[in-house]
Amino acid sequence: MDEGAYPVRTGMIVEEDPAEPIGGGSARAKRTANSSGEGALVSRPIKVADRFRGALLGTQVGDALGMPVEGWPADRIREAFGEVRDMLPARLGRGTFTDDTQMTAALAEALVHIPSLQSPDPDPIARSFARRFDPKRGYGANTGRILSEIRGGRHWSDAVAAHSLPGGSFANGAAMRVAPAALAGYPSGRVAARLAVAQALPTGHSHPESLFGTAFQAVAVSEALRADPTAVERNRPEFVQRIVRTATEVVGPGAPPPAFRPALEFLYSPSLPSVETVRNRIGAGVRAAKSVPAALWAFLASPGSPEEVLVRAVGLGEDTDTVAAMAGALAGALNGAQALPARWVEVLEDGPCGRSHLVELADALLRRARNLGGSPEA
Repeated sequence: MDEGAYPVRTGMIVEEDPAEPIGGGSARAKRTANSSGEGALVSRPIKVADRFRGALLGTQVGDALGMPVEGWPADRIREAFGEVRDMLPARLGRGTFTDDTQMTAALAEALVHIPSLQSPDPDPIARSFARRFDPKRGYGANTGRILSEIRGGRHWSDAVAAHSLPGGSFANGAAMRVAPAALAGYPSGRVAARLAVAQALPTGHSHPESLFGTAFQAVAVSEALRADPTAVERNRPEFVQRIVRTATEVVGPGAPPPAFRPALEFLYSPSLPSVETVRNRIGAGVRAAKSVPAALWAFLASPGSPEEVLVRAVGLGEDTDTVAAMAGALAGALNGAQALPARWVEVLEDGPCGRSHLVELADALLRRARNLGGSPEA
């Protein structure tokens, strides 16, 4: 574990495999009324295996919940549905997923077998992305061109060079899929961030904003995997500061990029910004400097309730599937898969890259972490 790790209550993390079915719908950190009538979080034991599963299934749940209204402004969502609290009909069917989940599964498949966590090789990651490439899932145009060429036999570095954007892509495509890096690097946030940066390269997400955003999201999931839900709510600024510090150490000079700094100032505040401030001053678009902080905001506003986290993330509008996928990874890592609402989990698409496969991958990554004895801090 990182030296000076974010506080985790002794006995909160239990190593045994989960015995309950996934999608119990009741968060491990439950709210009870205090003397003022307000909700207070009360901690419950959360198993590491359930947190691993939650990080991947939370990604899929958020992706599926947000996909039907992807690209909609917040006002349109509010006028049509008020809040999105149930899976809506979607272009591929209710409960189906996009490239966010497809690439999350592909990354997890690669990381289960990647030889080195200290100096990760992007080559097997690129091959896994290309093998799982499915255009109907809604890939970004440039990512689709790169993956098509890799599938055709071209090395990822040549494919990226042929389709490079000036300065690299600053979009959130690397951050949306990065949750498996936190599982593979467990319990080290630094190792998670190094894996995050390596997996960003084969799709051309090399812009400083994208690299910082993916490292930031990976470290955030890593912190959530190890945190006590009550501590996150009590010490939000410290939680954010730890994420920024670790991501900055790994990404290096120039981090965090200037585009991130206004959002981080809002998130450092003891009082989180309002939803109006997030929409107007941060945004939730495809740029990593917008969507990554927006996802963390949705998580920090109600860390012990995955349902509220995801309803809030989708309600921001714009890149709803990706913001909710990232927020869902955080909520699932903190609260476990059993805290995800059962009515959502039950309708998730299964099959290749779907619900059952993600559970298998989460379990495989946990076995790897245990076999390695936890990632060393290099």
